[in-house]
Amino acid sequence: MQRTLAVALLLSLPALIVGSGGYPVFSPGTGETLDACKGIACKDLACKPPFVYKAPKDTGTCCPLCLAETVKVPEDRSWAKGLSGGVGINNNADPILCRDAVCLSPDCPEYDQYFDGRCCTKCKSAKMVTPADLAKDYKELP
Repeated sequence: MQRTLAVALLLSLPALIVGSGGYPVFSPGTGETLDACKGIACKDLACKPPFVYKAPKDTGTCCPLCLAETVKVPEDRSWAKGLSGGVGINNNADPILCRDAVCLSPDCPEYDQYFDGRCCTKCKSAKMVTPADLAKDYKELP
């Protein structure tokens, strides 16, 4: 029992030393000035409608922000034009284990592609031993 208490005390000493070392601690809602914001200079801020000024004490930040409640931004999917959902799994792959796999189209000619027993067809240039290969072949000792 005494040994456990001594170990617990020794483990908690660094936390006590670090905690009293003057590191900034932010506790929302305390109403105090934030030590973490010392040395940070905020720029002038002009909020145009529908944005409204929010004070740092309201947002929990070092500087004021302009926030809006009702701004609707249309979704821009133009960057996805021309992208496909990938190619299917290799015909020799296990259809149960690979049912959710998304394979990228190999960036090499068809004669330079191979299948290594996983879900997707790969280029021969990717044929090197990786940690995943080693884990796949790992066997527990009896």
